[in-house]
Amino acid sequence: MDARQLKQQIQQATALFQAGRYDEAEPLLAEVAKHTPLYANIYNMLGFIYSQRNAPDKAVEVFRQALSINPGYTEARLNLAITLADMGAYSDALKEYELAKEREEAKAPILPTHAQSRLANAHADLAKAYQELGLHPQAVHEYEKAIALAPRFPDLHCNLARCFMEAGDGDRARGALERALEIHPAYVDALVQLGLLHYQSREMAQAVSTWEKALAADPANVLAQIYLRMAREGSARG
Repeated sequence: MDARQLKQQIQQATALFQAGRYDEAEPLLAEVAKHTPLYANIYNMLGFIYSQRNAPDKAVEVFRQALSINPGYTEARLNLAITLADMGAYSDALKEYELAKEREEAKAPILPTHAQSRLANAHADLAKAYQELGLHPQAVHEYEKAIALAPRFPDLHCNLARCFMEAGDGDRARGALERALEIHPAYVDALVQLGLLHYQSREMAQAVSTWEKALAADPANVLAQIYLRMAREGSARG
């Protein structure tokens, strides 16, 4: 395969990958990697395909190949960390997140919007890993970093609120939920969680009203249906 053919194959494989046609992209990417093992993005795309096919061991291997070529390849390192976390290898995943974070923080302080969003999601994923390990202060710290990068993402505020709730800090949880609802007044997840906080504080009327708002926004929300029924029955007994 000469240089012109190689360039054409890389372009074709990349176009297929970006179109989500992974079955067609994979053999082309593998062929390119065989002829020239110097393109980190080829290994990153292959790793993503393997991770989507539930072949995490192969994905980890090629993500690491991408990083051996380009240690500063943040996207490949984040993909590696996510794959490791999906495998339950949280310690290794956290190390990769930290490396990605350090490299991003060493760059210019003003990041493009897409980079901010991706890094915010990386912090959120790291927070979730800490949260699952019961390390709530560390989780809160990472969620706050994510929110600093993407303050208009209501799901980040909801995730932070859930973390506060698990840690028994209802006041800070309520503040995070109220912020999510300032951004998106009909955000169902925030309404469901806020209703639960009202219920736990024995504020039954507020709980009922909040869950009714959740169902007005999403009539099929099963959790809101169950909670609302529970609150109404509790009010009837009281």
